[in-house]
Amino acid sequence: MRIDIVYDYLRKSNQPEGITASQLAENTGLSRANVSSELNKLVNQGKATKTKGKPVYYFCVEALDVPQQVLSQQLDNFVEQNPSLYSAVAQAKAAILYPPQGMNLLLLGETGVGKSMFAEMLHAYAIETQQIAQDAPFVIFNCADYANNPQLLLAQLFGAKRGAYTGADEERIGLLEKANRGILFLDEVHRLPPEGQEMFFTFIDKGIYRRLGETAIERTAPVRIFAATTESPQSALLNTFTRRFPMAITLPALRSRTFEERFNLIKRFFSQEAGHLHSQITVSANTLRALLSYDCANNVGQLKSDIRFACASAYVEYCSGKTAQIEVYSRTLPDYANSALFTHIEHRQIWNKIIGINKKSIVFSADDACIFVEDHPADNIYDMLNLRMSELKSLGVDDSVLEKTIENDIAEYFQMHINSATRHYNSSKLDSLVSEKTLRLTEELIQYVEVKFQRPLNPRLYYGLANHIEHAVERVRSNKCIVHPQLNRIRTSHSEMFNVALDCLHMIERVMEVTLPIDEAGFLTMFLVFGERGIDLQHNDVQIFVVAHGKNTASALADTANELLGVNYAIAFNAPLEEKAQQVLERIIDYIRTSKNQSDIMLLVDMGSLTTFAATIEQQCGIKVASLQLISTMHVIEAIQSAMNGNSLSEVYQDVQKVNQFLTSQVNPTDSTQSPVREHLISRKLAIITLCTTGEGTAQVIENLLIKSLSYRKNLIDIIPLNINSESSVKRHIERLSADYMIIAIVSPFPIYCDIPLFDLADILHRNGISSLQSLIDTEATYSLVTGTLEQLIVNLPPDYLVSEIRKFNNKIIASLGVSQSTNLLIGLIMHIACMLDRLKAGESGHRFKDKPLYLEQHADEIRLIKQAITSLEQAFNVTLVDDELCSIHRFYRQ
Repeated sequence: MRIDIVYDYLRKSNQPEGITASQLAENTGLSRANVSSELNKLVNQGKATKTKGKPVYYFCVEALDVPQQVLSQQLDNFVEQNPSLYSAVAQAKAAILYPPQGMNLLLLGETGVGKSMFAEMLHAYAIETQQIAQDAPFVIFNCADYANNPQLLLAQLFGAKRGAYTGADEERIGLLEKANRGILFLDEVHRLPPEGQEMFFTFIDKGIYRRLGETAIERTAPVRIFAATTESPQSALLNTFTRRFPMAITLPALRSRTFEERFNLIKRFFSQEAGHLHSQITVSANTLRALLSYDCANNVGQLKSDIRFACASAYVEYCSGKTAQIEVYSRTLPDYANSALFTHIEHRQIWNKIIGINKKSIVFSADDACIFVEDHPADNIYDMLNLRMSELKSLGVDDSVLEKTIENDIAEYFQMHINSATRHYNSSKLDSLVSEKTLRLTEELIQYVEVKFQRPLNPRLYYGLANHIEHAVERVRSNKCIVHPQLNRIRTSHSEMFNVALDCLHMIERVMEVTLPIDEAGFLTMFLVFGERGIDLQHNDVQIFVVAHGKNTASALADTANELLGVNYAIAFNAPLEEKAQQVLERIIDYIRTSKNQSDIMLLVDMGSLTTFAATIEQQCGIKVASLQLISTMHVIEAIQSAMNGNSLSEVYQDVQKVNQFLTSQVNPTDSTQSPVREHLISRKLAIITLCTTGEGTAQVIENLLIKSLSYRKNLIDIIPLNINSESSVKRHIERLSADYMIIAIVSPFPIYCDIPLFDLADILHRNGISSLQSLIDTEATYSLVTGTLEQLIVNLPPDYLVSEIRKFNNKIIASLGVSQSTNLLIGLIMHIACMLDRLKAGESGHRFKDKPLYLEQHADEIRLIKQAITSLEQAFNVTLVDDELCSIHRFYRQ
């Protein structure tokens, strides 16, 4: 395959400075576009890494020769509690371990996102992996401290000869010398003057520098440079300086992290304060609710400062005798933080998930332990509501907010504690495997589907669907891929159910606050299909046999997997120790011969002579058998799900084998070779710009209005307010933002002449523009997500370019026919045309369209328009479309 050619050359080239896509294309004879596409796939699979900036250099991870020492427990614990930093930590590890002396790092991010803390953890990681000595220094220098005195700044960094400048009365040792054989961290490096950046060129390239005022003496110091900036490197630093930092890592802002991550940070900071004060700290539930939700403009740094402020106030009260212990209440928080209790009541469900509905306080200690303290042992709704009303009234909450809060508490109490009597399942069996939030969501999804189709689903579907959703969400949050290898076949074979599955996908995203790939709709479709008709083995389905030593071992494995998935698929054959292996084999063969189903078999066995059964069964029964040993419940579940999706025996075998890789990564989470296979996100985020000329306040108001009025994936789209002073500044700001974003719309009170869709402020305020903007957002997000999905489906064409050309064609047809599209139909159209073009490019014939002559006659004019517009796709990919394909495409515009 093409990706194997690219990877093999990348691995063998092993050039210290890396290799560009153009160089690799020239050496392999492949097109640059194809090489670039395959290189990015390798990066997403964790087999390669790349630099930022232009040109982009690629490195083979395997060639980095990563040592297998014990890795930094601090860093791994940190990323476990902060999964949004998974990619950043993976990049940082690669940079630290890169031979012979690692890479220099450039850390990017807003003020307070934790760049200094991140750099310190990397220093500890470098020590524990023996990349630097145990006593290697970590020297911090804030370039802003001497920004107004370049001469003194350079003296601080490089040192100074006596008499080099006025006041230099003695030799000064620079920070480079102090950081010898360690790490020098340059914070706010954009404040380093150009001459200072230039002086670093020689040092970074050759390890040589001179003190200020010296000319003859050359000094050396093996020092790694970590630099951090809140500014865009392209505008704030010399290009020649940034090129010396092959690895640039962006740390996300606090607002883009999950509530669970924020809670982990809160726990960390309270535990640190407990250590400083040598005492436990009791924190009220309301304090935690406020800290979880308030608008923390200066990110992690401000969150830490606000917690220290609250702890200091509580310590004063404790020392003065007002309290018997150190107790932090919401009233000790700054007003802007405390107000979140009333301005962010929409976060109540999240609060209750993390903190609980009846918790009074949480006790933090220096060892990172925390104890949740119940409010009162009252289990009835009345006592709980009395406590809640007393609490809210003491805080001065007005009647309208109090009424709404109590109403929500009543609803949540019954949702959390009262089981529906209309269901025929017992959710308690899943309590240890699936969160309550997932269980409730699963109920809502099943009810939605049953109402949509006006018919009941199999009640046992609940088990499998809940378990599947839990694992899907967990997988995405861990930046691991979800790929359905037969997504397009599922979409065409079960088109009606696939559309409903897409609706369910959006519901899961809203409730679980994640972005799921379209591939997941394929899995949901199969669950719904089987939930509607039940599981009935067909002759082309792979059978799953479980064989294990012991009287009930195989039965226990198969029954558990079947029950969790709501099916009766896996078949168990117990092998008691007193029964000979030959007798067990004969029982299996007798079962196969008397069974109506003569399809292939996936044989899951535990050990010993059972591993030899496959060859004998194949020979005596004339069917294909694959065998895998050392199995667990996870192996059986994976085998059932893969077989239910219609995969071949070899595909089922490969899927079950992957469970071993997953288990290995779970047992050894510190393995630095583990990387996400594919991210289902675009390389650049989408953005909506709001403009004003009277200060950022107006733009901020518009931003808040859009956030409340629009529904969008926040990890795909940012809303950016800008204050504009002139026409030239508009262009400059847009050009700057276009480097990092794909700008899809501008909201402005005045006309802007550009190619980006413009929304008048009056339309937005009167709400008739909101629906149009929402439609645009849905369309752009759909194109972005489908592009990621097609990377696994398309073999012969570059997905990015393919989707770009399909977009142009689709826009032309929509304008010509005057039709509108739902996002579900758009997904189907893009996937249909992409797979069709890929198939034609491979020389395969197209599908026949039923009743083609009559259909062509009925829709002659519209198909003529499609035939004219489709020439752009034919020319772009050098294929020819026949009338059957034109009819299939036209049908998407008439659904």
